[in-house]
Amino acid sequence: MSNKRAYALKIVFAFLCLAVLAGHLWSMSRWNEARGVYDDICYLRQAHLFQRFGLAGFDTDVSRDDDDYLKSKLREIRYPTWNDTATAPCHNPMPATGKLVIQYPPGVGLVLALLPPGHQVIAMYMLATIAVFSFALFAIFRARNTTSTLIAGAFGCLAVYLMINPVKASYSIAPTVVVCALVGFLTARWLARPQHDSRIGSIILLGVLLGFAVNFRLANLFLASGYFLFLLTSFLASRKLRQFFARRVVHGGVRRWHGSDDSFVHD
Repeated sequence: MSNKRAYALKIVFAFLCLAVLAGHLWSMSRWNEARGVYDDICYLRQAHLFQRFGLAGFDTDVSRDDDDYLKSKLREIRYPTWNDTATAPCHNPMPATGKLVIQYPPGVGLVLALLPPGHQVIAMYMLATIAVFSFALFAIFRARNTTSTLIAGAFGCLAVYLMINPVKASYSIAPTVVVCALVGFLTARWLARPQHDSRIGSIILLGVLLGFAVNFRLANLFLASGYFLFLLTSFLASRKLRQFFARRVVHGGVRRWHGSDDSFVHD
């Protein structure tokens, strides 16, 4: 009976998450990219540069606005000095080079550049919301009992719901949420495995994903620092620390760990 109840709960939560997803997709389909937020324009300009110049789009100097893309975006939101790119918002001067460049990391621009112009934001948020919905379903149907199903279902529906508010506040949050969901899943799998040397592959993959997260939002450095501190603490607390110091140069020779008798030998 308990298993049947848990399965029924999974179906209920799955439909709840699906209902939230459907409502979000409908709402997102009516969004307008010109909502008057300066950050949005700069993310879209970065994407535009990547679409025009490929990897050369990393150079975001305002002088490269020779097609007036930035000016047109500023005019859309009625920016007072839209015709003067020297006063463009979210651009910082680089005294050493004399350039005026976008102040944000390029990650969001790279994601938006993969999507069709004019529909980039809608497509990015829809795909991100579908990804979070997929993780929520996975967690719900992986739950093993009624209690864990309730927890997974509640947090899953909440995660999908939050994909508009507050995630809509910044374009950088949507890809960040997806990466965090994937990092959380991989972290759980990593920690559930027996401790052996093959775990290094999982750590490398987590490091790559956290690097992507930092390229979406600099504030994600705090997320990455948590993993760094955990790994550092685990390493320092490990008995393998002795192996780390097992080989070292002493008076021009190599001092080696002898084996089981806690002694050293010299070459």
